[in-house]
Amino acid sequence: MSVKFFSINFVLVFLFFLSPLFSQSEESFLDDFGGDDFSDLEAEIDFTQNETINPSIQNEETEQSEFSNKVTISQKLIYGLDKPDSPFLRTSTGLDSFNSNINLQTKFKIFENVNFKFSGDIFWAWGGFKNTTYKYEPTLATFNLRDLYLDYLFDSGLWLKFGNQIIARGESNILVATDVVNPRDMSTVGLQDLDDIRLQVPAFLFNYSVGPINQEFVLVTEAGRNKLGEAGSAFDPLAPFGGATVISNVSRPSNSLETILRNKIYFRGMELVLSIGEYNRKSLSTTSTSISGATTTFNTEQDRISYFGLSGNMAKSDFVFKFDFAQKAGKRFPYINPLNSPWSKHDNTELGLVVDYTGISNIALSIELGSSYIHNHSSLLANKEQENGYLVRMDWRRLNDLLTISASYSKLLGDNGSFSTFGASYDFSDDLKISGKMVSYDSDSNSQILYPYRKQDLVELKADYSF
Repeated sequence: MSVKFFSINFVLVFLFFLSPLFSQSEESFLDDFGGDDFSDLEAEIDFTQNETINPSIQNEETEQSEFSNKVTISQKLIYGLDKPDSPFLRTSTGLDSFNSNINLQTKFKIFENVNFKFSGDIFWAWGGFKNTTYKYEPTLATFNLRDLYLDYLFDSGLWLKFGNQIIARGESNILVATDVVNPRDMSTVGLQDLDDIRLQVPAFLFNYSVGPINQEFVLVTEAGRNKLGEAGSAFDPLAPFGGATVISNVSRPSNSLETILRNKIYFRGMELVLSIGEYNRKSLSTTSTSISGATTTFNTEQDRISYFGLSGNMAKSDFVFKFDFAQKAGKRFPYINPLNSPWSKHDNTELGLVVDYTGISNIALSIELGSSYIHNHSSLLANKEQENGYLVRMDWRRLNDLLTISASYSKLLGDNGSFSTFGASYDFSDDLKISGKMVSYDSDSNSQILYPYRKQDLVELKADYSF
């Protein structure tokens, strides 16, 4: 089965490193697995039950104040509970990392309907590993730009947003089916907050409504790739190669522009979104390999993906039902032997089903199923013809919503490996929040994706102070 796509030229006229080399399908390897938090679920239920809300801007910020500044100072400590093997720098239980981050945010109105937002991070680590010993040795502070955009809402309902931003779409967390704009931070799998996992990209968003249909056009340039762990870190992407010398030569995308067209319609409490477009896959595929002595070189590039997607959600009482479907062409899949290249290109169908429930006092439950199907499958591929996975999550709020306790269990697509998380956060005040999280990885076979990280159970402690 294959799908023919309109060329991007038609769409424009109409509207005016390396991924883990052992990767499964698309970016579905441990992308989010965080789920929405309790307040997000309740807000989504309220929204889908209220058809009077203007549908042109859902789940997006609307700036109300004339001017506001916010500074958040975060201290984060990660402690390893097990003794990893080589090639990881930490080979015993103990401190894995300790770092500080200052997030700066500024929002203000330029004109009546024009808003501006800037945010960025100043980051530094308090130490690092020398051989296998963690030593106090503060690094120089580095700055990372996050948001830098103009947001213009016309009286007619036309909405323009231009600059560095996050454009979160789709309904599934276990799959990157139609939420394809932003790359992900996969450097500490399972520990990231969902709000922090997407990385900003330079993009232009054009949104307007014609009768009951809301149409959105997104143009992205130089979106980049997923952020992976550094060499020797807890999630070193080269860990499956056991410390062998591996080099990746990355080719630039032949086309840096990504274009997506979405059409959204609301009726009887249901939202349906039809999307079509082309984008550069946020992970890399191998096009050729070479071996010279003990060094293996992978020549890699981002696949150019054409896709057709259909997603939607509907609220009934205390339930929200969601689905996320995508048919994709242009994706490459690895062989069982990772040295075989180029990776094989196949059409691929992805489907995510989600049920959120908030009917129990102070408790939010979420169950998600994900499935990926490879067309014209070959027995030489590392992926199965059909791969399934699931995610179960619970959030429990106590003490007048000051304390939130969360737990989740995730099974990877097409893999018997899984991981569990348990966390808690407490708001001491409007300015101070203390949180902790533990992630445990379960893998007992070297054929499983998580096997190289089976001894990377981690605890994270974090304090956020805002003013």
